[in-house]
Amino acid sequence: MRRMSWVAVLCCAGISAFATGCQKASPPQAEQPKPQVVTQTVQPQVAVPTGDDERSCRAFVQKFYDWYWNQSSGNADAEQQGDDKVPALKPAVLSPELIRLMKRDEARAKASGTYANLDFDPFLNSQDPDGKYNVVRVTVKGGVCRAKLSQRDIVAEARRSGPGWVFSNFYYPNYSEDGHKIKAPDDDPDDLIHILRLPCCD
Repeated sequence: MRRMSWVAVLCCAGISAFATGCQKASPPQAEQPKPQVVTQTVQPQVAVPTGDDERSCRAFVQKFYDWYWNQSSGNADAEQQGDDKVPALKPAVLSPELIRLMKRDEARAKASGTYANLDFDPFLNSQDPDGKYNVVRVTVKGGVCRAKLSQRDIVAEARRSGPGWVFSNFYYPNYSEDGHKIKAPDDDPDDLIHILRLPCCD
């Protein structure tokens, strides 16, 4: 009877070990698929012009012309602002490129003893301006403001600079000596940047 007990014990131990081995050898369960992460492409937000942009640009342009010309318009005794003073204004009202080009033109004029590329007032588009310059229309697109002036068909272009604006260009139609508009072949107006970049004084 005692021998049978040990046999029984050994049989049970063998069966238990076999069962444990079978459990360890059983194939692992299939891995659960990982959830897919769906990414969305975020489109850049395009700044949409608001009424505030148009109002602030209109105020900037009008304030400049009121200071530069309108306060002395029609008053022969009033001190006239010179266009050479504008690049030195603080805070700046011109873009860095316009400041650089206007200062270069002034230096060329002094070196040559005569005019360089600018032989007219670039802000008034005239050598003998008259009447007040008022903003009559403003459009803002892509952070660029175009302000149409009431005199000489000038369009002042301004761009954002921090919370404010700076002038980046001035567009003019072509004029003959008697003040009549000249139609260029492509019917495009000239502009200040283009004039200042022309070769000069060679």
